[in-house]
Amino acid sequence: MAESITINGDSYEVNLATLPADISLNTFIREHAGLTGTKFMCQEGGCGVCVCALSGIHPVTGELCTWAVNSCLTLLNSCLGLEVTTSEGLGDKRKGYHAIQQRLSKMNGTQCGYCSPGIVMNMYALLKSQAGKVTMAEVENAFGGNICRCTGYRPILDAMKSFAVDSNIQVPAECADIEDLSKKQCPKTGELCAGSCKKGQPRTVQVYADGSRWYWPQTLSDLFKALQDAAKEQLPYMIVGGNTAHGIYRRSAEIKAFVDVRALKELKGYSVTKKGLTLGASLSLTETMDICRKLEQTAGFEYLSQVWLHLDWIANVPVRNVGTLAGNLTIKHAHPEFPSDVFIVLEALDAQVILQESADEQQTVSLADFLKTPMQGKIIRGFVLPALSKENVLFDSYKIMPRAQNAHAYVNAAFLLELDAGSKVKNARICFGGIRPDFVHAKAIEELLVGRNPFDNGLLEQVFSKLSTLLQPDEVLPDASPAYRLKLACGLLYKFLLKAAVQRQQVLASRHTTGGSLLNRPVSKGQQSFETFEQNYPVTKPTEKHEGLIQCSGEATYSNDLPTQHNQLWAAFVTGKRVGARVTKVDTSAAMALPGVVAYIDAKDIPGPNDLGPKVKDEHFFKNNEELFATGPIKFHNQPIGMILATSNALAQRSAELVQLSYEGGSEEVLPSLKHVLEAAVAGDRIKHPVKSLIDKLELLEPFEIQGSGKLDMGLQYHFFMEPHTTVALPFEGGLQLYTATQWMDLTQDVVASVLKLRSTEVQVKTRRIGGGYGGKASRCNLVAVAAALAAHKLNRPVRFVQSLESIITTTGKRWAFHCDYDFFVQENGKIVGLNSRFYEDAGYLENESPMGHALLLSKNCYEFSDNYKLDGFMVLTDSPTNTACRAPGSIEGIAMIENIMEHIAFETGLDPADVRYANMLPSHKMGEMMPKFLKSTLYRERKADIIAYNKEHRWRKRGLGLSIMEYQIGYFGQYPATVAIYHSDGTVVVSHGGIEMGQGMNTKIAQVVAHTLGINLELVRIETSDTINGANAMVTGGAVGSETLCYAVRKACETLNSRLEPLKEELKPADWQQLINEAFDRKVNLIASDQCKQGDMEPYSVCGLGLIEVELDVLTGNYLVNRADILEDTGESLNPNVDIGQIEGAFMMGLGYWTSEHIVVDKQTGECLTNRTWNYKPPGAKDIPVDLRIELLPKSANKAGFMRSKATGEPAICLGIAVAFALQQALQSARDDAGLPKSWVTLNAPMTPELLVLHAGTEPAQLRLS
Repeated sequence: MAESITINGDSYEVNLATLPADISLNTFIREHAGLTGTKFMCQEGGCGVCVCALSGIHPVTGELCTWAVNSCLTLLNSCLGLEVTTSEGLGDKRKGYHAIQQRLSKMNGTQCGYCSPGIVMNMYALLKSQAGKVTMAEVENAFGGNICRCTGYRPILDAMKSFAVDSNIQVPAECADIEDLSKKQCPKTGELCAGSCKKGQPRTVQVYADGSRWYWPQTLSDLFKALQDAAKEQLPYMIVGGNTAHGIYRRSAEIKAFVDVRALKELKGYSVTKKGLTLGASLSLTETMDICRKLEQTAGFEYLSQVWLHLDWIANVPVRNVGTLAGNLTIKHAHPEFPSDVFIVLEALDAQVILQESADEQQTVSLADFLKTPMQGKIIRGFVLPALSKENVLFDSYKIMPRAQNAHAYVNAAFLLELDAGSKVKNARICFGGIRPDFVHAKAIEELLVGRNPFDNGLLEQVFSKLSTLLQPDEVLPDASPAYRLKLACGLLYKFLLKAAVQRQQVLASRHTTGGSLLNRPVSKGQQSFETFEQNYPVTKPTEKHEGLIQCSGEATYSNDLPTQHNQLWAAFVTGKRVGARVTKVDTSAAMALPGVVAYIDAKDIPGPNDLGPKVKDEHFFKNNEELFATGPIKFHNQPIGMILATSNALAQRSAELVQLSYEGGSEEVLPSLKHVLEAAVAGDRIKHPVKSLIDKLELLEPFEIQGSGKLDMGLQYHFFMEPHTTVALPFEGGLQLYTATQWMDLTQDVVASVLKLRSTEVQVKTRRIGGGYGGKASRCNLVAVAAALAAHKLNRPVRFVQSLESIITTTGKRWAFHCDYDFFVQENGKIVGLNSRFYEDAGYLENESPMGHALLLSKNCYEFSDNYKLDGFMVLTDSPTNTACRAPGSIEGIAMIENIMEHIAFETGLDPADVRYANMLPSHKMGEMMPKFLKSTLYRERKADIIAYNKEHRWRKRGLGLSIMEYQIGYFGQYPATVAIYHSDGTVVVSHGGIEMGQGMNTKIAQVVAHTLGINLELVRIETSDTINGANAMVTGGAVGSETLCYAVRKACETLNSRLEPLKEELKPADWQQLINEAFDRKVNLIASDQCKQGDMEPYSVCGLGLIEVELDVLTGNYLVNRADILEDTGESLNPNVDIGQIEGAFMMGLGYWTSEHIVVDKQTGECLTNRTWNYKPPGAKDIPVDLRIELLPKSANKAGFMRSKATGEPAICLGIAVAFALQQALQSARDDAGLPKSWVTLNAPMTPELLVLHAGTEPAQLRLS
């Protein structure tokens, strides 16, 4: 069937029969329409880089609607008859930029740029859907599905909130007016839309060569005919609503019939009577929320305000826009363990389900009966919600998550109590999710409550005593522990009763009242303070990012944006899953039988060494050989042993899973984590001792009054760059051109040439920019790069390898996990007399890329030690991928180790943590000047006193204030080349260099330096692609010094050009730059200059910084808000304050994520990493940032050592994130005091999960009382 898909007003003719039935809109947009602004990443609706907008006529209202979708989940066939809008359709350099694109760029909301088009499109659809009228709170709430690892969100939210009707955000003067944003425009003509999209002939069915079918029923009769056809031909089918279930449970490859119900208005409407509300099964969650808002003031339906709130906690806006009520319940039907929020709310309300078996046969059943009903051939027609009296019905619901938005529940719950005239319980529905698959109602509690006063303390004692034994949560990794989920469930029911008691004006202890409500987060805000030097402009000027606009429009290209190549193949790894075993047989027959699967390649196909290291080894980075494809015992779960090549990405991924491996042997015990090795009865030779203390035995030469011991644990952290590991390998004139997402082109070139037995000149690497790196694309990118190069070289065909998120997290290394235990001996004033510390770091299965030297370097921070600090470091080998550098490697551990000890000393001595730091600070250290000013400006002492007073008055809400300080060491290494060329025709300047722009603003600072040094306008400067020709032999871009070193190299090249032009200037006194360059060209002056920055050109230095974080903890749930964060960092004379503040905020938020929500869980039995996707690995989202974030760049602090008196900013601030753990310690200690626990330091952990906090708070059932 020939169809046309309309994207940005352009019609794309397509023969559906030639495409897979389940092709995604994302694949079509990128690979068939060639529009690469819409990005590719998680493929499950969890990251937001693929968001675009759909517009169409609503089947019930007939209105033209626009909504945001995740194009990775949206199936192409469900978009027929709709208008698709991508970032390219909003604006570009040629036709002018859209106001949203402009503001996001001008207000510094883009760094690496990979997430920017998705953010723009999410905002565009929000404004369109609300006729341009949104509040700041609505805007801030709408970005739960857009992950950004670079910026820390604050500038993104500011830019987007500037469009709100109640905005107080200052907008740059040059940003365009936005009058027309509320009006419907035709994306093709730009004219005002008449309000109706073209409607073609209704489609019926599309048949595919593999037997698949796609049905577009227009009536219920059509729908049941389609289901009957599928049954008759024994085709496994799915009803297509929003396809959002695929983001949780992957769609089976066996499905052959797709039944699209979007056009059925019978499933999209609603009706309300005095007795109840009937909702159509195919109403999206967003549509349902709109209905709740309309009806929440209607008598009998006031509870819909809470239903709205609970639906808002589900997933994210693009998922809610298409995910349906029936779809959510269908997941629960198929997967009883799924903690469905729709189910738990409807079940507590005793809603009924309308099932339909044919066009004219339906029945109404309870939700419990629905779950037991076989649904083959049946559909959900709708749901009936009862009218409930506001006067005698209490209803509330809860969802406790690892972060503020876009996460499934640890436990969700909904409670309904119907009271009689005497306030006794007439009917109770106490429902929990996330306990175990077969548990919904706490029936014994429901029975206990009936006929009783729910606010009686004696009854409460019985309720929580019984509930603690009744609830028996299952243990299923990576879910939170049964112990936490049990306490959490009890806490939620208690919270419900507390809130109800307040509403019903029952007798209640005043300290308990705040325990009844969940934490309420206001709209966030920020302050940025810096100085600038106009005499040096454009250097030190706070300009926007050099490529900001093209990033926000989607014009900026990344490796995977290279157009689809003729004869191209896609690659996917085949992996070994039995640790310690050898693979004895690889059976590829099932995979190779699939049409489009071309080849299987493994170690036997490698012409050179099977090694991901460079030709020349070194003791630091590449001590051990690392195989591309395993040939001996499998070292970790999911280690690549080969790869499949196929004609599409989806086919390569699917067929790789079909390869069958036979094994021999295997490890008796798998030790996949640091904790497992340290707890093992026999660790063997897994523990090395590379960092040996200079002191054999700690001698205490001064008297001490207090001693203590403690531990600190820091887990793995995944880099979570938004752009996946990507390489496009093109055979070219006997060699290869590699378009690779790498931080280190020279290494990629070296390794590929070595493995393929080619000369380096025959392997050219090109990297325009990368979508975030954080150290994870220094060496770890080469697994994909070498595999793609090998396949392209062997098959002589272009190969595109874009590694899936699950594959990246399970096959590549992360931040080295860390454990230390320590003993301290101190005087009463907190001064350390002696310190003995032993730290352990998780290397993975190889000893390569150790950060332990950095941990040692920063382990003293800015404190004074003589020979009274004994420190030993141990490297631990685990059955996991070899770990790697991750933003501030080693440094974050070294600073955390000593800062944690300072905090522990303050706890044991009863001193203020700031005073303990003062007592141990190096004399005359810069921190001695910075800290008093910082504590004064942040009102540290006053706020500390306020928090102590607050905690005395609140039993279930606690606050804490955490301070951290750092002296971060910056050093230079390697060499970095750069070339500057001036074009004679118009005087523009182009720069090519060996660094990698990855969001840190390197190219922005380089352009500023070029303009400043040559004395020209910034607009004349363009930075070109980095490659291994102009960037030959360049060292890795990392360690936060890439921008400085390349600026240095570029300035040298510019100075060379200036020296050539100076005689002409003197002679001609030219009127302008163009005249000078014209004359220089005529006189054959060389207008190209190359130079480099090398180790030794600039002196090392340190960066001092302080962080102060205030938290508010809900003791009953473990959730907490970061109410405020203050950061003061010494950045010297910032080359660009906008860029540097962005770097500080982004690094700080990555640190905050490490200490709060980013939890890696591995299976002890198999070694498998179980937190390997957006569904279960949770970096911070937009509503996890501090409510009030204040950044100050230290004024009057020129750096004598660095480039142009500036300092690096990319890494240091991540080390300040530990302050959140110190704040939580203070809050937790107050809760423990109230619980009657003896005073005891709680071991801190990265991350400080709600589970850890609840399990250490000491809350017991008997404490859950009203008075």
